[in-house]
Amino acid sequence: MLLEEISKKLKSNYNSEKSAYSNTETETAPIATALAENEERLRNRFNNSGDFVLRHFTFHGVGGKREQAFVAFADGLIKLEMLSESVIKPMMHGDEVVIMKATDKMSKMEAVNAMLLSAADAKVSGDFEAGISAILNGDCVLFVEGADELSIISCKGYDRRGVEQPTYDVSMRGPRESFNETLRTNTSLLRRRIKNANLVFENVILGRKSNTNICITYIKGLAEPKLIKEIKRRLKYVDTDMILESGYIEQFIEDSPFSVFATIGLTERPDVLAAKLGEGRVGIMIDGSPFVLTAPYLFVEAFQNPEDYYSRTIYSTIVRFFRYLAFSITILLPGIYLALTSFHQELIPPLLLFNMAAAGEGVPFSSFMEITIFLLIYELLKEAGIHMPKNIGQTISIVGGLVMGEAAIRAGIIGAPVVILISFTAVSGFVVPTIGNEVSLLRWIFLFLGGLMGGFGIVIGLIGLTIHVTGLQSFGYSYFSPLMPCRPDDLKDAFVRAPLWLMKKRPYAMANQDKVRNNTPVPPDREEIDE
Repeated sequence: MLLEEISKKLKSNYNSEKSAYSNTETETAPIATALAENEERLRNRFNNSGDFVLRHFTFHGVGGKREQAFVAFADGLIKLEMLSESVIKPMMHGDEVVIMKATDKMSKMEAVNAMLLSAADAKVSGDFEAGISAILNGDCVLFVEGADELSIISCKGYDRRGVEQPTYDVSMRGPRESFNETLRTNTSLLRRRIKNANLVFENVILGRKSNTNICITYIKGLAEPKLIKEIKRRLKYVDTDMILESGYIEQFIEDSPFSVFATIGLTERPDVLAAKLGEGRVGIMIDGSPFVLTAPYLFVEAFQNPEDYYSRTIYSTIVRFFRYLAFSITILLPGIYLALTSFHQELIPPLLLFNMAAAGEGVPFSSFMEITIFLLIYELLKEAGIHMPKNIGQTISIVGGLVMGEAAIRAGIIGAPVVILISFTAVSGFVVPTIGNEVSLLRWIFLFLGGLMGGFGIVIGLIGLTIHVTGLQSFGYSYFSPLMPCRPDDLKDAFVRAPLWLMKKRPYAMANQDKVRNNTPVPPDREEIDE
């Protein structure tokens, strides 16, 4: 509670002292009619950077008069072939009878776009800053002598990673596509799965220095307007220099920054995002990140896997039960073992107790020190295996897990029961990888509670954990829903995975405008066939 009060006070001070940058709209800058002046302004803004390119050329104007123009772009961000074929070539080598003439209904740049350019996406703007932003985003900008407007032409062509298999949300059955670092590729992957005109993408730019493109996506008519408004409000208050990954946004807009649990979802799979949007949630895409944030996020979502909905009901329910069991084992087992061996030996069967004592004979450390040392070794090996190159990382994991464990037992530093215990704890932790960070912290908390107060400490920890989780909120929704408060309809997709035809309504308080998502009769109705 103290940490939450500190967080609220910090946010209050931040909101009161926030700079005028985030409260005012970006001022528009007019465009000069003289090419030389526009060129000088561009070169000054880009500080004569080596990747900034200007290409001057002439084209046929009114009555065959030669008019001056130039295109500006950032080398490496555009496709040069597209620029040559769609902009420069049609204007320089167009038919001489083409007459460029501004009328009352069409400005000079509008006439250029309509009569000369063959680019698929070209729009006119009277804002110089819009041209700067377009160049930085991989478009080219066309200036014409005498025109007080510019033309923004889409010709992006920077290198990008292809669509690959997911590495975070892994499943045996289901699509093999994952998001990558290109925002437009990610929106197209989602659009392929939701072919609905109500699928909305709203763009926001965050980061005073990085100018990162952020895309808010939702299905209009399903997502609650108050949820969309709240997400936009929180994003509006983000006032920072750099936004480089989705983790930046998550830390700025989450409800409980000091909580062990994340209150914003994370996925790299288009099918998972599509399913969440179909329930009334909102996604936040960040240009440069393959991970998409989803809100609101509930505790039960950590135990749901995309494969659950592609497989049969009975198998999916059993596997989901194993996930809850593995979560309980990985956070409680070290603490329970320590409590039993240090405080409650009478609860251990005599034969097992004698075997454990014989296995730990000669070990110079207490049970608490044994588990602490081996857990530290496990965390080090895990970090080394994750961050080392792939082939070397696998070698480190095998050598560290087998060779070091066996050597420690033979040397009498650690007992065999502790090695078995930590190994089982580690394997259980990988069953629910989406909350791996939370599991690591909770494991240490329960270990210290069990070592200090035995079984009473474990019970106190469970009570405190329950109070904390039930008190969390995610964008106005209870984090522990549908368990607290209890929603019987939503329990069909909590501990069990009911058949899809039984899950007729969307989650409680989501998509109130359209609650029914399924009305399929099972078994299918049979019509009589006329013979």
